[in-house]
Amino acid sequence: MKHIHALLSIFAISVLMLSPTHAKDMSGNVIKQHKLSEIATTKIHPKVEDWEDPMICGGCHERQYKGWMGSMHSISFKDPIFQAEWAIAEKETGGQMLELCGGCHTPIGVLTNTVKFDPSLGKHGGFTAEGVAEQGVSCDVCHTAVGSTHASSPYYGSPGNNSLVFSPGNVKYGPIKDAKSPYHETEYSEMHTKAEFCGNCHNIFHPTNKFPVEHTYDEWKMTPYAQAGIVCQDCHMVPVETAMRVADEMTRPKDLKDHGLGGYAGMGAEQERSLVHDHGFVGGNAVIAPLLGVEGGEEHKAEAIKRLQSVASLDMNVRPLDKNGTYELNVKVTNERAGHQMPTSLTFMRQIWLEVVVKDQTGNVVMTSGQPDEHNNLPEGTVIFRNRSVDANGKDTIDPWKIAGFTEMNTIPPKGHRFGTYAFNTLGTFTVEAKLHYRSYPQKVANKLLGKGIVTVPAIEMASMQRSFDQRGRMLAEENRPEKVARADERLN
Repeated sequence: MKHIHALLSIFAISVLMLSPTHAKDMSGNVIKQHKLSEIATTKIHPKVEDWEDPMICGGCHERQYKGWMGSMHSISFKDPIFQAEWAIAEKETGGQMLELCGGCHTPIGVLTNTVKFDPSLGKHGGFTAEGVAEQGVSCDVCHTAVGSTHASSPYYGSPGNNSLVFSPGNVKYGPIKDAKSPYHETEYSEMHTKAEFCGNCHNIFHPTNKFPVEHTYDEWKMTPYAQAGIVCQDCHMVPVETAMRVADEMTRPKDLKDHGLGGYAGMGAEQERSLVHDHGFVGGNAVIAPLLGVEGGEEHKAEAIKRLQSVASLDMNVRPLDKNGTYELNVKVTNERAGHQMPTSLTFMRQIWLEVVVKDQTGNVVMTSGQPDEHNNLPEGTVIFRNRSVDANGKDTIDPWKIAGFTEMNTIPPKGHRFGTYAFNTLGTFTVEAKLHYRSYPQKVANKLLGKGIVTVPAIEMASMQRSFDQRGRMLAEENRPEKVARADERLN
């Protein structure tokens, strides 16, 4: 309790020092009136009705609307895991987290001050929003964004904590220079073509200690993808098969040969475009949309699984440690196709782990690791690729509002690798089977937030391989060996 009161005191000081009640940027046109979120607008008193309902957008942009339906953007506010964690934060910090978390998950709700906390909802309480604000990151959220406040933000000049500036109205902003619409005005926005646009929400800094709790954008900046000019939109706004080609050829979609992504950007468009972006924004979450039963949820689950199963590869080697049958096994996991760390986002909560089974020449199991128990929890000693987070007192925590640092960083960089190392003892020849799994959060987290028995968190098998070795650790035979993840063109043939 002392920690919570201290945290609230720091929050209060931070609000006074870093975020005046009404502050404007140097142009004098941007109004920033929210405490811990960097979100801003060009309107003094915006209303929910100032933003368009996505169904209206879908009347002309059917393909984009269909892709968005069931996406994590469409359910960013309704996501029950997020709602529960947000509710706990709201209660523990005395209401300080409403605008910080809501700034990215319901930007319209925060800008219009219509998000409300209701302690009677769900297991921990929940939040309500009005109209289009309830639809999370909808069409008009992105297409009324006109700028960013990140250059003057207190977070090292990086985009984050939704540092976007919104100007709701009849003008829609996007990446096409000569777009025309019979329904609304259009204006070209270079910002929409850049990774920084996504980074405004896919970087989250603690509002007082400034620690980068989530740092997907900053991860990307230090990768070969950034060096090649490949941005977030090049992988997350195209089909998975195209994203695979982008990673394999290190080439932007527009420059790929025969990419097949051309077409009309909307009904009644005057001309075909060489590339029309999808709006599914597919990542690795294959749980929430199907759990909510929303339209398009199963399709997004299938795409998320396809993406997860195309991103990593496994390799392994064995060496004898003595003449008595003791061996060291090294399983190599390579991030072949993700343009950021693997996993990313809530790296202290996401789980990518190795399951390993070693059998002797008679088929008896001599070593296992990483097999979930009867409660769907991972056993001690499992090799998990993640970051370990702690609070200001060095105590383990996965609550974002308490995190002050990482004591262990074991995520896998783009085009890089990590190892899982094991020891075992057996005589004669033996077989090793390794599997790489992913899930969005541990079962214990789901139980805490939603209640026991509500959902069994599924594990997605990302990659697998099997090899047999002799007593000297030399490979005898192998099965299903993806020396490297199959290239996109090979998977399509």
